[in-house]
Amino acid sequence: MGTTLRRTRARDVIGSLVGFLAVFGTLILVDERVWYHLRSLVSSGAPNEVKDVGRQLEAFGDVLLIAIRDQSIDHAPLLLFSAVAVVLVVFMVRT
Repeated sequence: MGTTLRRTRARDVIGSLVGFLAVFGTLILVDERVWYHLRSLVSSGAPNEVKDVGRQLEAFGDVLLIAIRDQSIDHAPLLLFSAVAVVLVVFMVRT
């Protein structure tokens, strides 16, 4: 019985991660600011210092949050539906 529960939870976690990656991928495709920063982050090569990596990740995070805010304002009903779905999935996984 314990093995079945672990498989179910693992499947739920993997499903949640796939959903998150789908939303993240869609955001990258829709918003060119996120695409530009992700492309520059990946193609910049090896940074000279750890500070550079931190700054690049911080800039990418800032752009990502701005894009999420802008997209959520434009698509508020869908965002509300998605937020409720995420909360329900979290409660289903916990029980």
